[in-house]
Amino acid sequence: MLLIDYLEESAAYLRERWDALRKLENQYRHAYDPDLKLEANRIRQQIRKKEGEITMELLLNLEEFRALHKYFPELLGAYMEDEYVGRALSKKSWLVDFKNTPPQQALAKLQQLKASRASLRDAKKFLRKWIGKVQARSLVATYPVLKGHMTADMDKDEALELIKKVDRTLLREGWLVLITDTLIQMPLTKFMAMINHLSYEEVKAKAEHQKATGRGTVAEAAATKKLREISRDREHYERLVTQILLANPAYLKSLKKKKNWLSREKGSTLERFAQNITPHSLKERAWLNEMKKRLEK
Repeated sequence: MLLIDYLEESAAYLRERWDALRKLENQYRHAYDPDLKLEANRIRQQIRKKEGEITMELLLNLEEFRALHKYFPELLGAYMEDEYVGRALSKKSWLVDFKNTPPQQALAKLQQLKASRASLRDAKKFLRKWIGKVQARSLVATYPVLKGHMTADMDKDEALELIKKVDRTLLREGWLVLITDTLIQMPLTKFMAMINHLSYEEVKAKAEHQKATGRGTVAEAAATKKLREISRDREHYERLVTQILLANPAYLKSLKKKKNWLSREKGSTLERFAQNITPHSLKERAWLNEMKKRLEK
């Protein structure tokens, strides 16, 4: 299935779910039936689940996502503007700009971005004490990182929102540097350490939960809550590592080509983790031919 086929199906599904949700919300405003509210919450969960699925599908098909950006930018732009799948696409659109960077250049860029974000944090602290209109020229002079972004005087709240948007842009630029072959080990090592620690804590929590199960006491409830929280945190970091690896398919492939990666005794925890992550490869020429046929219909 082509990625555009998946996006079409996803858009149709989300359109149907959103229509059903709007209908239920309208009924609830007139009837205040708790069953309607429960059904509306169930549909919201379905929508969130589908949007998460779209994000993962984009990462699994990142080569095709980037190819769409390269060869069919207008078509991809139309999907980006779609009411139903556009939000999920926009969240990962920055990944199409990825390219590997030489080590020294990558480190220098990362340090520059860290300094720029620190400057933005200082600007936010400064503005929180500000009263009245914010003068663009004065603020940009003090915080050059805002040059090109803040071009006119604005209210305090508008300035704070602008800084938030600039910071989000710099954060994405930072991740584009961090997922290069040069620096990708930094976040991977950090998050794998968290996974290993939480896995150990999860084993202990399961043992505690088993001891408390069936007693119907406060201890049982506390043990259940602790186990759920640890499991949730472990799954969170596992998703992060999965997304980082999928964001650099070439690095993931090289990791899986290591001679010892299949050996659970010799392979690192990261190599063993990568065993279950398989991005979809793209045969560019065949894909282009299929896309052209599809668009000619």
